[in-house]
Amino acid sequence: MLKETLIDLISPKQNSTIMIYDVHASESGALAILDDLYNQIRAYEDKTVKWVFIVSVPEYEETENIIVRRFPWVKKSWGHRYVFDSVTTRGLINEYKPDKVFSLQNKGIPFYKKEQLVYLHLPFILTDHKFDIKVDGKKLWLYQNVVSKSIFSSLRKVDKTIVQTQWMKDALIEKAKVKAENIVIQQPDISSNNILEFEDVPENRKRFFYPATAFTYKNHMTLLKALDYAQNNGLKDYELILTIEKEENDYTKSLADFAEQHNLNVKFGGKIPREDVFKMYAKSVLVFPSYVESFGLPLLEARMTGTYVIASDCPFSVEILKGYEKSKFFGETEYKELAEKIFEIQ
Repeated sequence: MLKETLIDLISPKQNSTIMIYDVHASESGALAILDDLYNQIRAYEDKTVKWVFIVSVPEYEETENIIVRRFPWVKKSWGHRYVFDSVTTRGLINEYKPDKVFSLQNKGIPFYKKEQLVYLHLPFILTDHKFDIKVDGKKLWLYQNVVSKSIFSSLRKVDKTIVQTQWMKDALIEKAKVKAENIVIQQPDISSNNILEFEDVPENRKRFFYPATAFTYKNHMTLLKALDYAQNNGLKDYELILTIEKEENDYTKSLADFAEQHNLNVKFGGKIPREDVFKMYAKSVLVFPSYVESFGLPLLEARMTGTYVIASDCPFSVEILKGYEKSKFFGETEYKELAEKIFEIQ
């Protein structure tokens, strides 16, 4: 895997203007990547390079060579986004005349004719898992079956596409017909400052932690079914901690109902601060049943902590956990197999 920072990949030249284009990022991993890039640019020594951030929600500080243009109205609807992409963006290109554009929102700007780089972090369009519009919702189905076509077309035209894993590069070559030499792999950079060491005591092997958002592909239900099966076969004194809330949406309500009906010891704790996530790795087993991820950051973080990891047997998880002796895999919907892996570490 390449070790360069995002700035290294951008390769700015003296006295050039670089546009950072990302009105999509407003939370979670996408925003973390944009935040990291902004901090890299703040620390970048060559102040002759002008950086123009085109964002929606983030409130970054401007400096002598960093311009920040915020467009929070983009988030109001698909219609607002269409106007921004087709009209506002054209005006911004004409205003700043960038020498290079780095888009962190999965596709390039079609009418920009100079060098473009794109950061792709949408696994939905590359996975072999077929989304069901009734089960997974309209958004995921549309991304996989409709939006993917325009993204693939765009990536065939830009100069460089950045992905986080080898499986995404392989899928881009196969599904989108993007040339291999135009794809760069850059694994997320994790500071070791927050990493704690897993304390291997019996009670920590019975505490299970799953930091994930409330989407169907995160596959919480398989985990709950596995715990129900394990509980019926002798598992006692366990605890599962989730970072979702009971009332977030219909999906979380169904999970909470299942946990209550089967008397499962599940804590729906909601989002927790990042430093608390690392504390949890040090005193729990990471169970990661998600079957669609661009990277799966908790897998790497837990590995660095030294805890046990039970993950779905998918390209991203196998790649990240390769050679890690404390990892176990199960078929993504095989809850009995997951229960067996839980028993193996008791």
